[in-house]
Amino acid sequence: MSQSSTPPPQSLPSASMPSVEASETTEIQGAAQHMAAGPTPYPFDALTNGQTEAGKLFPWFFLAVLLFSLYLLYHIMQPFLHSIIMACVMTAISYPLYQKCLLLTKGRRIPAALIILLGITLALAALVTIFVAGLIPQARSSISAVNQWLGGAHLGETLNLYIQPVLEWLNERLPEFSISIDEIRNTLTSLSSRAGQYLLGKASALLGNTLSFFIHLLLVLLIMFFLLIDGSSLVGRLSYLLPMKPEQTAVVMESLRRMARAVLVGGFSVAVLQGVVGGIGLAIVGIPALFWGAVMTFAALVPVVGTGLVWAPAVAVLLIMGDWESALFLALWCGLLVTSIDSVLRPLLLRDGAKVPLLFLFMAILGGVNVFGMLGLLYGPLILGLVAVMLDIYAEEYHDILRARARGK
Repeated sequence: MSQSSTPPPQSLPSASMPSVEASETTEIQGAAQHMAAGPTPYPFDALTNGQTEAGKLFPWFFLAVLLFSLYLLYHIMQPFLHSIIMACVMTAISYPLYQKCLLLTKGRRIPAALIILLGITLALAALVTIFVAGLIPQARSSISAVNQWLGGAHLGETLNLYIQPVLEWLNERLPEFSISIDEIRNTLTSLSSRAGQYLLGKASALLGNTLSFFIHLLLVLLIMFFLLIDGSSLVGRLSYLLPMKPEQTAVVMESLRRMARAVLVGGFSVAVLQGVVGGIGLAIVGIPALFWGAVMTFAALVPVVGTGLVWAPAVAVLLIMGDWESALFLALWCGLLVTSIDSVLRPLLLRDGAKVPLLFLFMAILGGVNVFGMLGLLYGPLILGLVAVMLDIYAEEYHDILRARARGK
Protein backbone atom coordinates (compact mmCIF):
# COMPACT_ATOMS: atom_id res chain seq x y z
CA MET A 1 0.00 0.00 0.00
CA SER A 2 1.50 3.16 -1.13
CA GLN A 3 1.42 6.15 1.20
CA SER A 4 -0.35 9.22 -0.42
CA SER A 5 1.16 12.59 0.25
CA THR A 6 -1.01 15.65 1.06
CA PRO A 7 -0.46 18.47 -1.43
CA PRO A 8 0.88 21.68 0.06
CA PRO A 9 -1.65 24.51 0.51
CA GLN A 10 -1.81 26.96 -2.30
CA SER A 11 -1.31 30.60 -1.57
CA LEU A 12 -4.23 33.00 -2.09
CA PRO A 13 -4.11 35.40 -4.98
CA SER A 14 -2.40 38.62 -4.16
CA ALA A 15 -5.40 40.62 -5.39
CA SER A 16 -7.68 39.20 -2.68
CA MET A 17 -5.42 40.14 0.31
CA PRO A 18 -3.01 43.00 -0.25
CA SER A 19 0.22 42.98 1.65
CA VAL A 20 0.98 45.31 4.55
CA GLU A 21 3.48 47.21 2.42
CA ALA A 22 0.86 47.79 -0.27
CA SER A 23 -1.67 49.02 2.32
CA GLU A 24 0.80 51.47 3.84
CA THR A 25 1.74 52.70 0.37
CA THR A 26 -1.93 53.34 -0.45
CA GLU A 27 -2.42 55.32 2.80
CA ILE A 28 0.66 57.43 2.13
CA GLN A 29 -0.50 58.16 -1.39
CA GLY A 30 -3.96 59.13 -0.10
CA ALA A 31 -2.47 61.47 2.49
CA ALA A 32 -0.26 63.04 -0.16
CA GLN A 33 -3.25 63.62 -2.42
CA HIS A 34 -5.18 65.13 0.51
CA MET A 35 -2.33 67.51 1.30
CA ALA A 36 -1.99 68.47 -2.34
CA ALA A 37 -5.70 69.29 -2.48
CA GLY A 38 -5.16 72.24 -0.09
CA PRO A 39 -6.40 73.07 3.41
CA THR A 40 -9.60 71.68 4.82
CA PRO A 41 -12.52 73.89 3.74
CA TYR A 42 -14.57 75.93 6.21
CA PRO A 43 -17.32 73.83 7.85
CA PHE A 44 -20.04 75.58 5.85
CA ASP A 45 -18.20 74.78 2.61
CA ALA A 46 -17.77 71.16 3.67
CA LEU A 47 -21.50 70.91 4.31
CA THR A 48 -22.38 72.29 0.90
CA ASN A 49 -19.89 70.29 -1.24
CA GLY A 50 -21.67 67.84 -3.47
CA GLN A 51 -25.14 68.95 -2.33
CA THR A 52 -28.06 70.34 -4.22
CA GLU A 53 -29.03 73.98 -4.14
CA ALA A 54 -31.55 73.25 -1.38
CA GLY A 55 -28.86 71.52 0.66
CA LYS A 56 -26.53 74.50 0.34
CA LEU A 57 -29.12 76.72 2.04
CA PHE A 58 -29.00 74.71 5.27
CA PRO A 59 -25.88 76.36 6.82
CA TRP A 60 -27.21 79.85 6.19
CA PHE A 61 -30.63 78.90 7.52
CA PHE A 62 -28.95 77.50 10.63
CA LEU A 63 -26.90 80.68 11.06
CA ALA A 64 -30.01 82.86 10.67
CA VAL A 65 -31.91 80.82 13.29
CA LEU A 66 -28.93 80.98 15.66
CA LEU A 67 -28.63 84.76 15.37
CA PHE A 68 -32.39 85.20 15.77
CA SER A 69 -32.42 83.01 18.89
CA LEU A 70 -29.54 85.03 20.35
CA TYR A 71 -31.46 88.22 19.58
CA LEU A 72 -34.52 86.90 21.43
CA LEU A 73 -32.33 85.79 24.34
CA TYR A 74 -30.88 89.28 24.54
CA HIS A 75 -34.35 90.81 24.85
CA ILE A 76 -35.29 88.29 27.54
CA MET A 77 -32.15 89.00 29.55
CA GLN A 78 -32.04 92.75 28.92
CA PRO A 79 -33.77 93.74 32.21
CA PHE A 80 -31.07 91.81 34.09
CA LEU A 81 -28.16 92.58 31.79
CA HIS A 82 -26.43 94.97 34.21
CA SER A 83 -26.82 92.45 37.04
CA ILE A 84 -25.29 89.71 34.89
CA ILE A 85 -22.36 91.94 33.91
CA MET A 86 -21.76 92.99 37.52
CA ALA A 87 -21.91 89.35 38.64
CA CYS A 88 -19.33 88.36 36.02
CA VAL A 89 -17.07 91.27 37.01
CA MET A 90 -17.37 90.56 40.74
CA THR A 91 -16.72 86.86 40.14
CA ALA A 92 -13.61 87.60 38.09
CA ILE A 93 -12.29 89.90 40.82
CA SER A 94 -13.08 87.58 43.74
CA TYR A 95 -12.01 84.33 42.05
CA PRO A 96 -8.43 84.39 43.46
CA LEU A 97 -9.92 84.79 46.94
CA TYR A 98 -12.31 81.94 46.17
CA GLN A 99 -9.35 79.71 45.33
CA LYS A 100 -7.83 80.51 48.73
CA CYS A 101 -11.14 79.66 50.39
CA LEU A 102 -11.01 76.27 48.63
CA LEU A 103 -7.88 75.52 50.61
CA LEU A 104 -9.73 76.28 53.85
CA THR A 105 -12.72 74.14 52.89
CA LYS A 106 -10.48 71.26 51.62
CA GLY A 107 -11.67 71.59 48.03
CA ARG A 108 -15.41 71.83 48.74
CA ARG A 109 -16.71 74.40 46.28
CA ILE A 110 -20.10 75.23 47.77
CA PRO A 111 -18.82 76.27 51.25
CA ALA A 112 -16.01 78.29 49.62
CA ALA A 113 -18.49 80.13 47.39
CA LEU A 114 -20.79 80.79 50.36
CA ILE A 115 -17.89 82.35 52.30
CA ILE A 116 -17.26 84.82 49.44
CA LEU A 117 -20.94 85.71 49.12
CA LEU A 118 -21.28 86.13 52.90
CA GLY A 119 -18.37 88.57 52.96
CA ILE A 120 -19.86 90.64 50.13
CA THR A 121 -23.28 90.67 51.82
CA LEU A 122 -21.86 91.82 55.16
CA ALA A 123 -19.87 94.61 53.49
CA LEU A 124 -22.94 95.87 51.62
CA ALA A 125 -25.08 95.63 54.76
CA ALA A 126 -22.57 97.78 56.65
CA LEU A 127 -22.61 100.42 53.90
CA VAL A 128 -26.42 100.50 53.78
CA THR A 129 -26.60 100.79 57.59
CA ILE A 130 -24.18 103.74 57.59
CA PHE A 131 -26.11 105.37 54.77
CA VAL A 132 -29.53 105.07 56.40
CA ALA A 133 -28.51 105.68 60.01
CA GLY A 134 -25.96 108.44 59.57
CA LEU A 135 -25.89 110.08 56.17
CA ILE A 136 -29.54 110.98 55.66
CA PRO A 137 -30.08 112.65 59.10
CA GLN A 138 -26.80 114.53 58.76
CA ALA A 139 -27.73 115.53 55.22
CA ARG A 140 -30.97 117.09 56.41
CA SER A 141 -29.26 119.00 59.22
CA SER A 142 -26.43 120.18 56.94
CA ILE A 143 -28.75 121.45 54.23
CA SER A 144 -31.00 123.12 56.82
CA ALA A 145 -27.99 124.85 58.41
CA VAL A 146 -26.78 126.12 55.02
CA ASN A 147 -30.21 127.52 54.15
CA GLN A 148 -30.49 129.24 57.54
CA TRP A 149 -27.07 130.79 57.10
CA LEU A 150 -27.95 132.03 53.63
CA GLY A 151 -31.20 133.50 54.91
CA GLY A 152 -29.61 135.16 57.97
CA ALA A 153 -28.10 138.57 58.39
CA HIS A 154 -24.53 137.32 58.62
CA LEU A 155 -24.35 136.65 54.88
CA GLY A 156 -25.52 140.17 54.03
CA GLU A 157 -22.89 141.71 56.31
CA THR A 158 -20.16 139.54 54.79
CA LEU A 159 -21.22 140.40 51.24
CA ASN A 160 -21.34 144.13 52.02
CA LEU A 161 -17.93 143.96 53.62
CA TYR A 162 -16.01 141.93 51.05
CA ILE A 163 -18.05 141.71 47.84
CA GLN A 164 -19.61 145.21 47.63
CA PRO A 165 -16.27 147.02 46.92
CA VAL A 166 -15.51 144.56 44.14
CA LEU A 167 -18.97 145.02 42.61
CA GLU A 168 -18.67 148.81 42.71
CA TRP A 169 -15.31 148.63 40.95
CA LEU A 170 -16.77 146.35 38.25
CA ASN A 171 -19.92 148.44 37.79
CA GLU A 172 -17.82 151.58 37.24
CA ARG A 173 -15.78 149.99 34.47
CA LEU A 174 -18.48 147.72 33.04
CA PRO A 175 -21.78 149.54 33.49
CA GLU A 176 -23.60 147.20 31.10
CA PHE A 177 -22.95 144.28 33.51
CA SER A 178 -24.57 145.78 36.59
CA ILE A 179 -24.69 143.27 39.47
CA SER A 180 -26.12 143.92 42.92
CA ILE A 181 -25.64 142.27 46.27
CA ASP A 182 -29.30 141.22 46.39
CA GLU A 183 -28.96 139.34 43.11
CA ILE A 184 -25.93 137.41 44.41
CA ARG A 185 -27.72 136.58 47.64
CA ASN A 186 -30.87 135.39 45.85
CA THR A 187 -28.78 133.29 43.48
CA LEU A 188 -26.92 131.63 46.34
CA THR A 189 -30.16 130.92 48.19
CA SER A 190 -31.77 129.46 45.06
CA LEU A 191 -28.77 127.25 44.31
CA SER A 192 -28.61 126.00 47.87
CA SER A 193 -32.30 125.18 47.92
CA ARG A 194 -32.12 123.34 44.59
CA ALA A 195 -29.03 121.40 45.64
CA GLY A 196 -30.66 120.38 48.91
CA GLN A 197 -33.85 119.27 47.19
CA TYR A 198 -31.81 117.32 44.63
CA LEU A 199 -29.74 115.48 47.24
CA LEU A 200 -32.75 114.68 49.42
CA GLY A 201 -34.70 113.58 46.36
CA LYS A 202 -31.92 111.21 45.32
CA ALA A 203 -31.71 109.80 48.83
CA SER A 204 -35.47 109.29 48.95
CA ALA A 205 -35.39 107.66 45.52
CA LEU A 206 -32.72 105.24 46.70
CA LEU A 207 -34.80 104.30 49.70
CA GLY A 208 -37.91 104.02 47.53
CA ASN A 209 -36.13 101.61 45.18
CA THR A 210 -35.02 99.37 48.02
CA LEU A 211 -37.05 96.41 46.75
CA SER A 212 -35.62 96.69 43.24
CA PHE A 213 -32.11 97.06 44.67
CA PHE A 214 -32.42 93.90 46.77
CA ILE A 215 -33.88 91.93 43.85
CA HIS A 216 -30.91 92.83 41.65
CA LEU A 217 -28.52 92.20 44.54
CA LEU A 218 -29.94 88.72 45.11
CA LEU A 219 -29.69 88.05 41.38
CA VAL A 220 -26.05 89.17 41.36
CA LEU A 221 -25.24 86.94 44.34
CA LEU A 222 -27.07 83.97 42.80
CA ILE A 223 -25.21 84.34 39.49
CA MET A 224 -21.93 84.73 41.37
CA PHE A 225 -22.62 81.50 43.28
CA PHE A 226 -22.96 79.44 40.10
CA LEU A 227 -20.09 81.23 38.38
CA LEU A 228 -17.75 80.54 41.30
CA ILE A 229 -18.68 76.87 41.34
CA ASP A 230 -18.79 76.18 37.58
CA GLY A 231 -16.86 79.17 36.30
CA SER A 232 -13.87 77.19 35.01
CA SER A 233 -16.04 74.83 32.97
CA LEU A 234 -18.06 77.73 31.57
CA VAL A 235 -14.89 79.54 30.55
CA GLY A 236 -13.62 76.36 28.89
CA ARG A 237 -16.89 75.96 27.01
CA LEU A 238 -16.79 79.57 25.88
CA SER A 239 -13.19 79.19 24.76
CA TYR A 240 -14.23 76.12 22.75
CA LEU A 241 -17.10 77.91 21.01
CA LEU A 242 -15.31 81.15 20.17
CA PRO A 243 -13.51 81.20 16.80
CA MET A 244 -10.25 82.19 18.48
CA LYS A 245 -7.19 80.39 19.72
CA PRO A 246 -7.49 79.26 23.36
CA GLU A 247 -4.51 81.37 24.39
CA GLN A 248 -6.08 84.43 22.72
CA THR A 249 -9.35 83.88 24.59
CA ALA A 250 -7.38 83.60 27.83
CA VAL A 251 -5.58 86.88 27.07
CA VAL A 252 -8.89 88.67 26.41
CA MET A 253 -10.47 87.44 29.64
CA GLU A 254 -7.38 88.23 31.68
CA SER A 255 -7.26 91.75 30.24
CA LEU A 256 -10.92 92.37 31.10
CA ARG A 257 -10.42 90.95 34.60
CA ARG A 258 -7.38 93.16 35.16
CA MET A 259 -9.22 96.27 33.97
CA ALA A 260 -12.30 95.50 36.09
CA ARG A 261 -10.11 95.00 39.15
CA ALA A 262 -8.29 98.26 38.46
CA VAL A 263 -11.58 100.18 38.15
CA LEU A 264 -13.53 98.62 41.02
CA VAL A 265 -10.81 97.80 43.51
CA GLY A 266 -8.39 100.54 42.49
CA GLY A 267 -10.66 103.38 41.36
CA PHE A 268 -13.31 103.02 44.04
CA SER A 269 -10.79 102.45 46.81
CA VAL A 270 -9.06 105.68 45.78
CA ALA A 271 -12.43 107.46 45.87
CA VAL A 272 -13.16 106.11 49.35
CA LEU A 273 -9.69 107.11 50.53
CA GLN A 274 -10.24 110.63 49.19
CA GLY A 275 -13.60 110.82 50.95
CA VAL A 276 -12.10 109.72 54.26
CA VAL A 277 -9.14 112.10 54.07
CA GLY A 278 -11.35 114.95 52.87
CA GLY A 279 -13.88 114.22 55.62
CA ILE A 280 -11.12 114.52 58.21
CA GLY A 281 -10.22 117.96 56.86
CA LEU A 282 -13.87 119.03 56.87
CA ALA A 283 -14.29 117.84 60.47
CA ILE A 284 -11.26 119.88 61.56
CA VAL A 285 -12.83 123.12 60.26
CA GLY A 286 -16.23 122.28 61.79
CA ILE A 287 -18.15 121.04 58.72
CA PRO A 288 -20.23 117.81 59.15
CA ALA A 289 -17.76 115.20 57.98
CA LEU A 290 -19.87 112.05 57.57
CA PHE A 291 -22.28 113.45 55.01
CA TRP A 292 -19.93 115.72 53.10
CA GLY A 293 -17.17 113.09 53.19
CA ALA A 294 -19.56 110.63 51.58
CA VAL A 295 -20.52 113.25 48.99
CA MET A 296 -16.82 113.80 48.34
CA THR A 297 -16.40 110.04 47.78
CA PHE A 298 -19.04 110.07 45.04
CA ALA A 299 -17.65 113.32 43.62
CA ALA A 300 -14.21 111.67 43.36
CA LEU A 301 -15.68 109.36 40.72
CA VAL A 302 -16.52 112.32 38.47
CA PRO A 303 -13.72 112.95 35.96
CA VAL A 304 -11.80 116.26 35.83
CA VAL A 305 -13.45 118.11 38.74
CA GLY A 306 -13.61 115.26 41.26
CA THR A 307 -13.56 116.24 44.93
CA GLY A 308 -13.33 119.92 44.01
CA LEU A 309 -17.11 119.86 43.68
CA VAL A 310 -17.24 119.69 47.48
CA TRP A 311 -14.20 121.32 49.01
CA ALA A 312 -13.96 124.32 46.64
CA PRO A 313 -17.46 125.64 47.58
CA ALA A 314 -16.67 124.89 51.24
CA VAL A 315 -13.54 127.05 51.02
CA ALA A 316 -15.58 129.81 49.35
CA VAL A 317 -18.21 129.70 52.12
CA LEU A 318 -15.52 129.90 54.79
CA LEU A 319 -14.01 132.92 53.03
CA ILE A 320 -17.39 134.62 52.84
CA MET A 321 -17.91 133.98 56.54
CA GLY A 322 -14.55 135.65 57.21
CA ASP A 323 -12.87 132.51 58.59
CA TRP A 324 -9.60 132.94 56.70
CA GLU A 325 -7.64 130.44 58.79
CA SER A 326 -10.09 127.59 58.25
CA ALA A 327 -10.45 128.41 54.55
CA LEU A 328 -6.68 128.42 54.05
CA PHE A 329 -6.26 125.18 55.99
CA LEU A 330 -9.03 123.39 54.06
CA ALA A 331 -7.69 124.63 50.71
CA LEU A 332 -4.20 123.36 51.51
CA TRP A 333 -5.47 120.10 53.01
CA CYS A 334 -7.70 119.20 50.07
CA GLY A 335 -5.70 120.90 47.33
CA LEU A 336 -2.46 119.15 48.26
CA LEU A 337 -3.32 115.97 50.14
CA VAL A 338 -6.68 114.88 48.72
CA THR A 339 -5.84 115.88 45.16
CA SER A 340 -2.46 114.14 45.27
CA ILE A 341 -4.19 110.86 46.14
CA ASP A 342 -6.19 111.11 42.92
CA SER A 343 -3.38 112.37 40.71
CA VAL A 344 -0.85 109.76 41.85
CA LEU A 345 -2.71 106.56 42.72
CA ARG A 346 -5.58 106.54 40.21
CA PRO A 347 -3.45 106.83 37.01
CA LEU A 348 -1.11 104.11 38.28
CA LEU A 349 -3.94 101.70 39.07
CA LEU A 350 -5.92 102.31 35.89
CA ARG A 351 -2.85 102.27 33.66
CA ASP A 352 -1.96 98.88 35.11
CA GLY A 353 -5.39 97.64 34.07
CA ALA A 354 -4.91 98.37 30.37
CA LYS A 355 -1.78 99.38 28.53
CA VAL A 356 -3.37 102.45 26.96
CA PRO A 357 -2.55 106.15 27.16
CA LEU A 358 -4.21 108.04 29.99
CA LEU A 359 -5.85 110.40 27.50
CA PHE A 360 -7.84 107.56 25.93
CA LEU A 361 -8.68 106.20 29.35
CA PHE A 362 -9.96 109.60 30.42
CA MET A 363 -12.06 109.89 27.24
CA ALA A 364 -13.43 106.35 27.76
CA ILE A 365 -14.58 107.26 31.28
CA LEU A 366 -16.28 110.45 30.09
CA GLY A 367 -17.92 108.71 27.14
CA GLY A 368 -19.01 105.79 29.31
CA VAL A 369 -20.66 108.09 31.83
CA ASN A 370 -22.40 109.94 28.98
CA VAL A 371 -23.79 106.71 27.50
CA PHE A 372 -24.37 104.41 30.50
CA GLY A 373 -24.60 106.84 33.42
CA MET A 374 -22.66 105.97 36.57
CA LEU A 375 -22.14 102.43 35.28
CA GLY A 376 -20.07 104.01 32.53
CA LEU A 377 -17.29 104.44 35.09
CA LEU A 378 -16.89 100.66 34.76
CA TYR A 379 -18.15 100.02 31.23
CA GLY A 380 -16.01 102.70 29.59
CA PRO A 381 -12.63 101.30 30.73
CA LEU A 382 -13.81 97.72 30.08
CA ILE A 383 -14.73 98.54 26.48
CA LEU A 384 -11.43 100.36 26.01
CA GLY A 385 -9.53 97.39 27.43
CA LEU A 386 -11.37 95.01 25.09
CA VAL A 387 -10.55 97.14 22.06
CA ALA A 388 -6.89 97.38 23.11
CA VAL A 389 -6.43 93.63 23.54
CA MET A 390 -8.28 92.85 20.28
CA LEU A 391 -5.98 95.24 18.41
CA ASP A 392 -2.99 93.45 19.95
CA ILE A 393 -4.34 90.09 18.78
CA TYR A 394 -4.95 91.53 15.30
CA ALA A 395 -1.38 92.83 15.14
CA GLU A 396 -0.07 89.42 16.23
CA GLU A 397 -2.12 87.43 13.73
CA TYR A 398 -1.32 89.62 10.73
CA HIS A 399 2.16 90.83 11.66
CA ASP A 400 3.68 89.52 8.40
CA ILE A 401 1.20 91.42 6.24
CA LEU A 402 1.49 94.55 8.37
CA ARG A 403 5.28 94.49 8.25
CA ALA A 404 5.32 93.95 4.51
CA ARG A 405 2.91 96.83 4.00
CA ALA A 406 5.00 99.05 6.30
CA ARG A 407 8.08 98.27 4.19
CA GLY A 408 6.21 99.16 1.01
CA LYS A 409 6.18 95.65 -0.44
